[in-house]
Amino acid sequence: MKLINPGSSRRGWHRLQNALKCPRLAAWSARDREAQSEACPSTPLIKGSLLHMGLAHYYAQKREKEDGKSESEYYDPVDAITKLVESQPAAHQGQWSEWVPMVTGTLLNYMLHWQSERWTPWEVEKELETTIRDEGRRKDFLYTQRVDAIFLHPQNGKTWFVDHKSTFKIMDKTTKKYSLSGQFLGYNLLGVRMYGPHFGGVLLNLIGWGNKKSGPEFQRITLPAAPFSQDRFEKTLVYAERILEDHEGQEPGEWPGAHHETACWTTYGPCKYFDRCHYGE
Repeated sequence: MKLINPGSSRRGWHRLQNALKCPRLAAWSARDREAQSEACPSTPLIKGSLLHMGLAHYYAQKREKEDGKSESEYYDPVDAITKLVESQPAAHQGQWSEWVPMVTGTLLNYMLHWQSERWTPWEVEKELETTIRDEGRRKDFLYTQRVDAIFLHPQNGKTWFVDHKSTFKIMDKTTKKYSLSGQFLGYNLLGVRMYGPHFGGVLLNLIGWGNKKSGPEFQRITLPAAPFSQDRFEKTLVYAERILEDHEGQEPGEWPGAHHETACWTTYGPCKYFDRCHYGE
């Protein structure tokens, strides 16, 4: 049986986002990732990762049905969630398994809610790539993003990129905060380059976890256009790549830090390198 890997792309936005947020964060994150010594993710990241795994297998199996296959090559969505837990370091599995019942229940509710959808899944967890030109340094670099799913519109046949996002509750501010996200500006850049006039846009597939009083909620929206930032997004990518290039070879602790409260203290608590920035390694 096949298990889909919904991990990060090779040279994607998350890496550049870290560089723009705090160069020292980017350096320490890259080194820890190479050494496979990262701490257990936060609870929202665990829940989101488990849900992404289930959704990936759900849509992979739907794609197989569209192709007329009667027997799936992929793990069942619920089994895939369990497999993801089992793939974690032994010390982290308890924290991951704690959320399996909740995530599984939300996934089953999602499947029931959208059971009559007519959108056709075309690709699942597809890595996209393009080349960005740095004219000032006369060089090209690879830019990649992994899209959760690619759907075909049931009426006009246009191609849409779908990004799954889980949240405590779906609110106006939940969607607004993504309108200038480099992840979505990147999707639009790649979509236009790959499909031209046949690209429909990016569909934000929201899943609200709900609580004991109200169950999970589901909503799909398209984000408002941001033409000013979209037109200048390649410049942002070039700037972020230059930050990484200019400090390459230095010890992570020697990279500059952002030293701003919104960078050092996130929505979910302190940056994972908060103490390390206080006292060093």
